[in-house]
Amino acid sequence: MIVRLEEVADRAAATAIERAAFGGSDEARIVEAVRDLAGSFAFVAEDDGEIFGHVQMSRAWVGDTEVLALGPIGVTPDRQRRGIGSALVRAALAEAEHRGEVAAILLGDPAYYGRFGFQPAAVHGLANPFAGVRGDGFRVDDEDFQIVVMGPGARLEGEVRWHPAFG
Repeated sequence: MIVRLEEVADRAAATAIERAAFGGSDEARIVEAVRDLAGSFAFVAEDDGEIFGHVQMSRAWVGDTEVLALGPIGVTPDRQRRGIGSALVRAALAEAEHRGEVAAILLGDPAYYGRFGFQPAAVHGLANPFAGVRGDGFRVDDEDFQIVVMGPGARLEGEVRWHPAFG
């Protein structure tokens, strides 16, 4: 398996992966909305030319500080639970650190993302802007909002904002 930066030729496969992984089009729509914006980048996982994993990074803000939002991340259902998602997260965080990013935020399972250094954003005094029951009935808990700080001296205070595509 090779994990590498997404290329333009990978885009159709990447959005198809997000649809397959989540069983809908919301995540693919987010990827399409943010992938060409300043600060955005993505990684894909492939083997013998077949792309089966994707992670998107895009610009977000904590107050006036630019950070990255990790997600969506998807792996085709037939390849899930094989460490592909973990490899994608590690690659994306390494690239973010290489680019000098100060932090990355996400909404996700603390038990999963804690292994990558994410911690509840509340530790930094940050409120989860998505907490509660969503219109579709999906529940987002406070602890699902997580952050990993990469840059020393990062000023992480104020309102947290994702790209509007995240809803």
